[in-house]
Amino acid sequence: MTQHIIDNPEFQQMLRMVMEEKIPFCQLLGIKLGEFDPENPMIHFDMREELLGNFAQGMLHGGVIASVLDSVAGFAILLKMAKQSPKDDPLSQLKEFGNMSTIDLRIDYLQPGKGKRFTATAEVTRLGKRVANVLMDLRNEQGERIATGAAAFMLHGRA
Repeated sequence: MTQHIIDNPEFQQMLRMVMEEKIPFCQLLGIKLGEFDPENPMIHFDMREELLGNFAQGMLHGGVIASVLDSVAGFAILLKMAKQSPKDDPLSQLKEFGNMSTIDLRIDYLQPGKGKRFTATAEVTRLGKRVANVLMDLRNEQGERIATGAAAFMLHGRA
């Protein structure tokens, strides 16, 4: 049995480099890739002063929350595409990232974004030829749900 592209260390290393180092905004947010499981992808980041929206209360900025949930949604879609339509090599698979864009993003802020470390997860609920739909979740290190989201992504040039 051949190794699946998602389990390929080269693919994971390349994807990690893109999201953690090459996308300046993800780097600014401090996003780190966790689980590469297409059914339960996960990213995390640590609280830093630069991410505060309410410095007096020590709460994350709402834009940080939305951006992280948008990022985990894109990560989830890329993994789901890699599972359903694997490419021959890691670079070709990674290029799929450049073929998607957010067309709708809805965030429900459930409680103040307080914590030291945050984890975002996502579930691709539909992966069509042109549009993907995703549900996202953000929790702090205590497991408290900070926000949920729903997104739709356009998949450009997908056969």
